[in-house]
Amino acid sequence: MIKKVGYFFYTFVPLLAVEAIQTVAMLFMYGTGILGQLLIGKLVFPSASITDRVANTLTSSDFNIMIMVIYSLITIAIFGMWYYARYGGEYLPSPRKTFHPLMIAAIVILVPGTQFAAGYIANFTAIIRPDWYEQYNQLFDSSGINNITFLTVLYSVILAPICEELIFRGVTMRCARKALPFWLANIMQAALFGLFHLNWIQGIYAFALGVVLGYVCERGGSIYYSMGLHFLFNLWGTLSVFLPDTESTAATIIVIVVTIVSLVVGFLMFYVGRKKRDHKPIEVPVEAAI
Repeated sequence: MIKKVGYFFYTFVPLLAVEAIQTVAMLFMYGTGILGQLLIGKLVFPSASITDRVANTLTSSDFNIMIMVIYSLITIAIFGMWYYARYGGEYLPSPRKTFHPLMIAAIVILVPGTQFAAGYIANFTAIIRPDWYEQYNQLFDSSGINNITFLTVLYSVILAPICEELIFRGVTMRCARKALPFWLANIMQAALFGLFHLNWIQGIYAFALGVVLGYVCERGGSIYYSMGLHFLFNLWGTLSVFLPDTESTAATIIVIVVTIVSLVVGFLMFYVGRKKRDHKPIEVPVEAAI
């Protein structure tokens, strides 16, 4: 019992650790940016004051994205070793024992459903609390993630999913599983995942997404399932800026139908695929049989 209590409180350590890593990465980049302006800024911007040069550097979207890239690389290294050394993660799982075509297809089918559902959650929350929605938009504008550049795509689509899956579905959920049944451990890691985003709008729909990611990770038997869904979810969100905005009744009905079908068919296919994978007959080599 005491061990379980210890594991429960230890579940909060990964979130505290990643916040510390973010702070260190930010301070390192701020120091680098200020030093760079002191040493060579005068040569590049001779007419600007040192205060203006430093302010422009520290508030630029590219600079903030670079902070996130550095933070995520450090986090992937630390939490990757933590997950694989302490919680039994596998870099190269057995394909036959881990993956099934139906399960992989299910992950793809779940993407539009989870994206549209997240959008509905965000819009509904914004109606109730428009001030939260304004803070959410300000956060995205200042971070530079809304601007499609190589760095934003690198961070949003590739590094962030790897980083966040290792933190929450890797270390956090596995630690929580030592103290709680899966359904409670899944809710706990999803709540911490929502809290990690530090704003109400994103935090609420991140909680819902975290529950789905925790489910496919646990039931799929590999973090690669949740990582794949997270990749595709963020890719859709990044590319959605190129999609036309339409608010017609017909479009709304289509989106609702697609959301329901995507979620129902996706989860059903994932369940069936898992059953087929886990009950697949073992093929005995001819030499062994003889």
